[in-house]
Amino acid sequence: MGALGRASLENAVREEDWPASTPRHELKYVGPASRGGPMAELLRSLCAPDPLYPENVVHSVYFDSRRLAAYEEKAGGQFRKQKLRLRWYEPGSGEAWLEVKAKDGALGWKRRRRVAFQAPGRSAGEEVFAAVARRHLGVSLPPSCWLSYRRLRLVTPDGAARVALDRDIRVEWLSPAIPRRRGEALLPFFVVEVKTAEREAPGWLTRAIGRFARRTALSKYALCIDHVRGGCT
Repeated sequence: MGALGRASLENAVREEDWPASTPRHELKYVGPASRGGPMAELLRSLCAPDPLYPENVVHSVYFDSRRLAAYEEKAGGQFRKQKLRLRWYEPGSGEAWLEVKAKDGALGWKRRRRVAFQAPGRSAGEEVFAAVARRHLGVSLPPSCWLSYRRLRLVTPDGAARVALDRDIRVEWLSPAIPRRRGEALLPFFVVEVKTAEREAPGWLTRAIGRFARRTALSKYALCIDHVRGGCT
């Protein structure tokens, strides 16, 4: 992973306070922002709301090398991928999660660590986020972008799959090192994520999502970098 390196990152998070999640297959779909409302209504009619956090605003800061090595892993279709991000939620609680997310194909898992963190203002710059990586990982890795979005979380009736609908995806901050051809901060698409122990989502769910979205192999991070660089509409 560029300046940090995959092996160095894996060694840095092997402590007891970096618990790993259960590996799950992650299936992603992208649709036009204008159809996000109908997509939400359809999913609500088919699935139950998440019992703990049915809806909130998610903030994610992604770290990458200056040459965007983590982005290139995803955009280039690498089978094994890894990225580092800082995530917090709105309304806030004075804490965040520093996460290392890894994927082998569509099978994904993450290690995460809870850290004290006060949500910054929109004018926050690179040093605010870089300091978090230095403090908790002991490394210098620059942040590449800060995304926010509104997330709706649901569970299928049998509890076998978790569904998330992300709308109002916005670029809050972008590293000056990344050329930006598009000025608008609000992105023109929504993203649906399905997490399940099975390789594929239930057929009825796939058909429902397919009414408004298409399946994609790209992450929100890669989609957003593509968008601001002028390569995604």
